Amino acid sequence: MKKTFTTLALLFISGVSFAQQIGSGFGPSISNFTTDLKSGVYSGLNPVGMTLDNSYTGWQHLFVLRHDNPDNNHQLQIASSFSTNDRLFFRKIAVLGSLSSSNPSWVEVATRGANIFTGDQAVNGGISSSASGDLGGYLSLVNYSKTSPSTATRWTIYNMTGPYGNSLQFWAYDNLSCAGGLCSNRFTIMDNGNVGIGTTTPQNKLDVNGTIHSKEVKVDMIGWSDFVFKKEYDLPTLAEVEKHIKEKGHLENIPSEKEVLENGISLGEMNAKLLQKIEELTLYSIQQSKEIELLKEENKSFKTLAERLSKIEQKVK
Repeated sequence: MKKTFTTLALLFISGVSFAQQIGSGFGPSISNFTTDLKSGVYSGLNPVGMTLDNSYTGWQHLFVLRHDNPDNNHQLQIASSFSTNDRLFFRKIAVLGSLSSSNPSWVEVATRGANIFTGDQAVNGGISSSASGDLGGYLSLVNYSKTSPSTATRWTIYNMTGPYGNSLQFWAYDNLSCAGGLCSNRFTIMDNGNVGIGTTTPQNKLDVNGTIHSKEVKVDMIGWSDFVFKKEYDLPTLAEVEKHIKEKGHLENIPSEKEVLENGISLGEMNAKLLQKIEELTLYSIQQSKEIELLKEENKSFKTLAERLSKIEQKVK
């Protein structure tokens, strides 16, 4: 691309330095842009090999720079429509040792106004854009092959400022399935590193306004609940547990319904607290099991004593 602009600049500088009129000063009309043309300026109405721009009833301008070897059809062609739409195209026709036409595809040069490019575009370097207001710079990706209403016709990446926060936001547009064509924000990256899906103001490293479906979630923890099994742990009595439930309406160290609705829960912390209660229940179960075994032994003693008393009573009678 840089070589193209350099060539254009040299041509224009040369034209100023050696200014002279070409022929009558008017470009002759020809019917074929791909043939072995000589250097010069031309025009044409729907000529063979015209550019993709047909915005002025088929009329186009053509500038040709021909190699000095008359046996080679080496041409640099620059063309545009008669219309003032700022679309400019170029191509290199290069046929060594032949006067036949070759390379009929035009490449559009990025000029002013809207530009539509066909094919993959590679840029070795940075891409920047600027715009006034809170939207800042933006980059739009258009899906010309869209066939389903559920597929976005265009994705636009905005560099947001002002009330939108300093963020990079990905917006979807679809005239068929979204009111006014705007499907709203889909993804946000804040300048502080916070990421939001379904929200434009993420307050954490990742905020998701919707359902997360995952095969596995791993949470890093600091500490765990096995302290319940240590000898120095003061296990509350069941009477103390009952008293706390009656007074507070929830288990000790477990958030209340109001707190959960207002603040949500931390999965790692909540799992640790639930495990603590499970371990406490396990200790209660062990205690009760021991008490039951003791009662069983006492029942055996009572049964033996009752049998002895029964035998004594029978002898006394």
